[in-house]
Amino acid sequence: MTTHSLTGHPHDSQDDLSVASDNDAEGTTAQASATGGPSPMAANDRPGHVRVRRGNVHDAEELRRAFLQAAATLFADGGLEGVSMRAVAAAVGVSPMTPYRYFADKAELLTGLWDQAAVAVWARIREATAPVTGGRARLRALVDAFLGYWEEHPDQYRLVYMTERTTRREDRSTVQASPVYAEMLAFCLSTMREFAQELGASDAHVALADETRLLMSVGYLQSTLINRRYPFGDIAALRAMFLEQILAAVERVLVGGAANAADAAAAHASN
Repeated sequence: MTTHSLTGHPHDSQDDLSVASDNDAEGTTAQASATGGPSPMAANDRPGHVRVRRGNVHDAEELRRAFLQAAATLFADGGLEGVSMRAVAAAVGVSPMTPYRYFADKAELLTGLWDQAAVAVWARIREATAPVTGGRARLRALVDAFLGYWEEHPDQYRLVYMTERTTRREDRSTVQASPVYAEMLAFCLSTMREFAQELGASDAHVALADETRLLMSVGYLQSTLINRRYPFGDIAALRAMFLEQILAAVERVLVGGAANAADAAAAHASN
């Protein structure tokens, strides 16, 4: 997961808010700590009373998580336009300036949400594939876990795959920049290589095969999660069939590359 500095973020020119001063953003709770009173984060439901003990990493991380949770809720309720630094601050109950100590701007806040989603889907894939042996079986478990996670978290799917209009400050995909995403991608490629070895194929088309897997998986999710107008019938049967079609397409690519896959698809369509 991307690590963010807890203090001293530079102010981003895309927003008209400035970073709060030390006294405005943070306070101390020595008296509460000494008397066994509530923790700093216990006041989350009282706007203007959340305090982080100066230099306390645990408090700072708790507040950062609270900001991310608030942003996730705001996104689920109002989409990308519903998320703002001011709205997140209000939801947590802090000064409008305080979030800027943890996230430089809205783009970095969204990066935090993307990182959380990447961590969760990667955990699901690891859990699903760990007890499975064999390239084909492992790939099936991988695709099934990938589809299953996003089916259970459609709001996160919209955030990760349908929010290109953000205030990102760089052209490079924020999701791809995540170390967790890189680790997950490496595992997917490794699984593809294992499948290729089972088929007696080389590694020449492993990357293309994995991109085929991703494109087909996202296409299925886009249709079933986003396209609410089409009256799909038996989704379970459709999903099972599509899962096998993904595996078949990947196999064709691994064996002969794009040309082989196109020829096979054309032959299948003519029958």
